Amino acid sequence: MRLGALLGTLLAFSSACLPSTFARSVTGDRVLVLVPAVEAALHEYSVFLDSLERRGFDVSVRAAANSSVVLHTDGDRLYDHVALLAPAAKRLGAALSVQDFIDFVDTGGNMLVAASAALSDFQRRLAVQFGVEFDKRGTAVIDHSHYLRTKAPSNHTIVAASRLSNIPAVLSPPLLADEHRAIYFEGIAHSYDSQIPLLAPLLTGSRSTYSGSPATAERPSSKSTQEQLSGRSLGLVSVFQSRSNARVVFAGSTALFSDALISAEHSANGPFVTDISQWAFQEKAVLREIAHRHHLASAASSSSSSEQPDHYRVANVISYEIDLSVYHDDKWHPYIADDVQFEATMLDPYLRLTLNHTQSADSDAVATYHGDIKLPDRYGTFTFSVNYKRTGLSSIDVQDTVAIWPLRHDEYPRFLSAAYPYYAGSFVMVAGFLALCAAWLWNTEPAPKSSKPKSS
Repeated sequence: MRLGALLGTLLAFSSACLPSTFARSVTGDRVLVLVPAVEAALHEYSVFLDSLERRGFDVSVRAAANSSVVLHTDGDRLYDHVALLAPAAKRLGAALSVQDFIDFVDTGGNMLVAASAALSDFQRRLAVQFGVEFDKRGTAVIDHSHYLRTKAPSNHTIVAASRLSNIPAVLSPPLLADEHRAIYFEGIAHSYDSQIPLLAPLLTGSRSTYSGSPATAERPSSKSTQEQLSGRSLGLVSVFQSRSNARVVFAGSTALFSDALISAEHSANGPFVTDISQWAFQEKAVLREIAHRHHLASAASSSSSSEQPDHYRVANVISYEIDLSVYHDDKWHPYIADDVQFEATMLDPYLRLTLNHTQSADSDAVATYHGDIKLPDRYGTFTFSVNYKRTGLSSIDVQDTVAIWPLRHDEYPRFLSAAYPYYAGSFVMVAGFLALCAAWLWNTEPAPKSSKPKSS
C-alpha cells in the first residue's frame, strides 16, 4: 500500500490525537524515516508520519537495511532531516557509518533518534558522539508509582513521565504548565553529560523512576531495583544543538511515537511528539540575524551613517545596532528579549553591555537592538561581537574586527583636567620667580653716610 493512500485513511484519527499544525521548516522539507519494516511502520507510526505530511514535509519511509539508502551524493545532502526509528538495526543503508551521520549533522542536517531496549551497538556509538550514553542492553525504564494503568495487568515499564525541563523554545505552554497530562514512555534510559553546554535533558525520570531489568518490574521491593540511573539523572529525552545550529533529539523509546501511546487515555504524547519534532526539524525557535551595523554616534543623522568604518579613535562614542527575527507558526516574528549583549574584546572583554530593543521601521518581523557605546581608552585591534546562546534557540555569533587608533597629535585636548594641579604649580613657580626678581631689582640698599666734617 502506498504511503499517501494509507496515511490518508487515517487522517481523521490522527487529527484528533495530534494538534493541527502547518509549520514549514526553514532548512528544507525532505525527511528520511528509517524503520525496521516499512509496512509495519506505516501502521505503528501512522499518526506521527501523517503529522509530518500535514506539516508540509516530503516523507520517505525506508527500511533500515535497504542498501540504496545514502545520505550524501557528491558531497550534497539528499535529505534535510533523518528520523531513526529502527533501534535494533545493526546496519543502516548502504553501509552507512557513524561518521556519515556526524557529517550529516555537520553539514546542517537534523536528526531524531529513537531507541529501545534492543538498541544496537552502532546507534550506541552514534549517541556517544553527542554526549548521550544509553544504559545496558536488556534494561528498561521502570516506575512502580507512575505507570500506564489499564484494565489488563498493569505494565510498570510503560512509565507515566511528567518531569519536563523548563525550555520554552522547545515545549509549548500547555506542557510547561504545572498540571499537564502524562507522557507515556516505554524504552531504555540514558545518561547525559551535563558538562556539554550544547546538550540539555528535556524529559527525565521522577524520584520513583529507575533503570533495571524488566524481570523485576513487578517486584518493587527487590534489591535489584537499586540502579545507578534513577530520578533526575535518568534521561528519557534529550536535545542537542550543534554549533552550526543543526539539531538532534535522542529519545529512549520508539513507542513514544507509536499510535498506541499517542492515543492512550490522558496521554500528552501527541503534543510532546509534535513539539520535539517541530524543534528538531527547525519549524520553530529558529533565531537569525538579519543585519548589524555600527558607526559614530555623531554621524547617526548624516547620510554617511550607513557606512561602517574600519577604525575608530579611543573613547569615541559609537552606535551599534543588530536586527533579530525568530521563526515559529510558519512566519518570522521580531525576537524580543532583554538579555542581548554587545562585547568589545581584545583578548579579554573590555566592554559588555545590554542592548535595548525597538521595533524595526522597515519590517514587522524584525526587532532592532541598539546601544550607544563609549569605546575604551585603549588602542588596538578589537572584536565587536554579539554572541547570543540560549537553550533551544539557534545561536547567534556576529563578529566584526575593528581597529581603535590612538589620538593624533592635534586631537588631544589643549588642557587636561587631571593636570590642573601641575599647571597651577607651574604658574605659582613663575609668579614666585618674578616676585623674587622684582624684589632683587627694586629693593636696593641706601647709600652710607659720610663721616667727614663739613667745611665752613
